[in-house]
Amino acid sequence: MSGMEERPAEDAFDRIDPMCMIQAACVTLVEDDDIERVATGFGGRMDHALHVEGPRPLAEALAVVAERIPGVGSRDGLPVILLARLGGWTVAFEDNGGEGVRPEVLERVSHGRRAVGLFWNVIKSPSFAFAENGRVLAALPEGLPEWAYGADPGRIDAALEGLDWRNRLSALFALAARLTGQALGPEWLVGGFPGEFLAVPVVPWPRSDADGRMLLPALDAALGEALRSAGEGPLRRAALAAAEHAVTAAGISDHPVVAEALAAWPERPALLERMARSLGSRPARANPYLAQARRSAGGTVPAAWPDDPATTHRLLGYPPGVSHSEPGHAMAVQALIQATETDAPMITAYRAIRCADEARWDLEQDVTGLREAVMRAFATA
Repeated sequence: MSGMEERPAEDAFDRIDPMCMIQAACVTLVEDDDIERVATGFGGRMDHALHVEGPRPLAEALAVVAERIPGVGSRDGLPVILLARLGGWTVAFEDNGGEGVRPEVLERVSHGRRAVGLFWNVIKSPSFAFAENGRVLAALPEGLPEWAYGADPGRIDAALEGLDWRNRLSALFALAARLTGQALGPEWLVGGFPGEFLAVPVVPWPRSDADGRMLLPALDAALGEALRSAGEGPLRRAALAAAEHAVTAAGISDHPVVAEALAAWPERPALLERMARSLGSRPARANPYLAQARRSAGGTVPAAWPDDPATTHRLLGYPPGVSHSEPGHAMAVQALIQATETDAPMITAYRAIRCADEARWDLEQDVTGLREAVMRAFATA
């Protein structure tokens, strides 16, 4: 044992900050040194994996991932796990993610072995789970041992003895070390992990309550399976289908810039990029000011910014007819932007579908039409 549990509780925060995972984050340890098998258990696409040479500090590895994998850290991006080998185990880091404590992941990666997941949110409130042989034996919501549940919560009783719970996160790091024999200390996180990292985009496994109410892999099993298995051609067609559905639903498919982009696909007109930047990437319904304005105006939403959209459009070089204040416009254009990306087809397909689904939500439409369009594109030979 590295002695992690002997360090003072306050040290937990010193360990987290150098990891550059100071918002929501997750560390998962799997008793398996086959990194690709672990990544697949998370739902990863190995054909989109990125090798990050080491040794180097975790912060540097995360910076490389953010630079080279599209959408990392964005609201419409896929989760990305950063994996490394550690003493016969694989450790998976997630910056602003939490796949590694989900039972859908732990059950898959722990077949014939052990796995531990430790998650904390932006206020350092943690969760913990221990799995073995495909079952989650003990989970500690809020990091509280008195709330433990699972297939056999008593399995961790001996490891819980003597832990200092004045700082739950520090205690859970120590618990993970006791259950695995592996500890992540500052010397690993700051000085550099031995060997290289492997960064893998992850398509989340469907939740137990997945019912297709939104077109997201965690809520729609068929979409998740398509994203994990489809080749480049079907992925690009699905992205385009999502974008076409979104701009049509938003009533902007005949706007000159949008129509040009659809006709030129997969090329991207420069004016489309300008339009996307000016509209932003936030649904109109997500803006409290616009929602209030819509209610006050009986459904008509005046532009909140800029004061004179027509003038702004002329300055940006494209004609009026789209507005960030109109439901569906911004996210439909973002879907079209993603459909014209040339790199990482699985990631861009996911992001186009995600943006189209947000446009649908913004327009208060049912998900059925979008789902049919996307899944039909996946199935086209």
